[in-house]
Amino acid sequence: MSKPISDHLESSESLEYGGPTDQNQGPEYTKSDASNYVIDSKLENRVIRKIDFMIIPFICITYLVTYIDKAMLGYAAVFGLKESLHLTGTEYSWLGSMFYFGYLAFEYPTTFAMQKLPISKWLSVNLFLWGAITMALAACGGFKSFLALRFLIGALESCSTPAYLLITATWYTVEEQPIRIGWWSTFLGVANSFGGLLAFAVGHIKGSLESWQYQFIFIGAITCAWAIFMAFTLAERPSTAPWLKEDEKQVAIRRLGPRHHGSNFNEIKKYQILEAVFDPKTWLFFLCGVATQVVNGAASNFGSLIIQGFGYSNLVTTLFQIPYGMIILVSNVSAMYLQRWLPGQKRCLVAVLYVCPALAGVVGIHTISRDHKVALLVCYWLTSTYTASFAMIMSLITANTGGSTKRSVVNGMFFISYCVGNIIGPFSFKSNEAPKYTSGIVAMLVAYCAEIFLLLAFATYAAMQNKIKDKILREAGLSLENQIHQSLEETPVDQTDMEDIYFRYTY
Repeated sequence: MSKPISDHLESSESLEYGGPTDQNQGPEYTKSDASNYVIDSKLENRVIRKIDFMIIPFICITYLVTYIDKAMLGYAAVFGLKESLHLTGTEYSWLGSMFYFGYLAFEYPTTFAMQKLPISKWLSVNLFLWGAITMALAACGGFKSFLALRFLIGALESCSTPAYLLITATWYTVEEQPIRIGWWSTFLGVANSFGGLLAFAVGHIKGSLESWQYQFIFIGAITCAWAIFMAFTLAERPSTAPWLKEDEKQVAIRRLGPRHHGSNFNEIKKYQILEAVFDPKTWLFFLCGVATQVVNGAASNFGSLIIQGFGYSNLVTTLFQIPYGMIILVSNVSAMYLQRWLPGQKRCLVAVLYVCPALAGVVGIHTISRDHKVALLVCYWLTSTYTASFAMIMSLITANTGGSTKRSVVNGMFFISYCVGNIIGPFSFKSNEAPKYTSGIVAMLVAYCAEIFLLLAFATYAAMQNKIKDKILREAGLSLENQIHQSLEETPVDQTDMEDIYFRYTY
């Protein structure tokens, strides 16, 4: 799997800045100018502000439109989709899950494509096709055609969240990434609120088409327009950003350091693939992904039906998704700043804290009488706080995975778990159990409990690995301070978190 520590120690001492190591690394550096280069703090702050202004909004808006695309199925269900397509039995659940079968089938091909191709362009092309197919859903007149298009949309979406993570890792340091992931993940909340408002507005359209058809046409057109704009404006990396001056490009690249895990290395390394597969952290992330997405699969496809089951009309049901989205927004933002404020960035602890209200909410839905509509509605809103833990888990992956190929594999496996959870979620909701959906609510309850256990297990394992690395450094007569000097001397390296003895896990 990974190279022995002794090999790394020997090679790290003999590294020289002799020329470019990868065509995507930007300007060439020499050993002498690296050691003499000092980053001006005011200039660095200006560069960071520019990056925040020119990168994060693209991810936020893309996250918004793509999530609304997915959630639109749930809104369409309360506006006559099931009746128009003559859905029976588990057919609606299949429509929800088929999206993730497409995602699952194309996850690894698109992950490795993004290691070879410009990420921004690949994302834009997929997004445009996605929007076009979303509009085509309005023309479907039966279950089979709708199911086939849902598969294609899932295949195209398989690049989205992995691309967001890779873009974030390309532009930001490990310490900066959780806050930025928090920023764009809050748009899950905005998407729920805006999607509910959009569905409510479109629901009042009186025309030759059904309300659910107008919904798909409208959001699909917005998605296509945004994809075209993004293709021509989103920068691929600091060295090619037209909105950065030359001195700003130097700062944007150098501040990340040679060990920065967002560096682009095109070579696919077999030993990193093996390390990813046999790394226990990979499987803890995998299981966390399943647990969180069982809930997401339920909420995105059956959330509106759950609210309708409390006794509300279809139009009112869509409006009640707005507070749900606002709680997501507040939860994600507050969680990211809370973990930043706590000593040592206790990400796993913060994630667990935000799962607890969601756990209480689903217990309430399961136990409170149907006569108490408001109490049930509040419990449903509480279940949205779990999304903060998903954002935290994504930040844990980017912060704790080194090596370009390994990162691609771990991201791919995590989003396979993303698909598995979203496939399981809708099928746990059985149509013959409406409106209580007892099996689905119990599945959400189990998923929350499993997530809490897995987060605590990851924190324990990461702490143990850090202690092992500390011992190796002491025995080699080195310390973490050596990394600061060495970072000015080395060429950019593509090492995994396990083979880099200076790498410390964040938990």
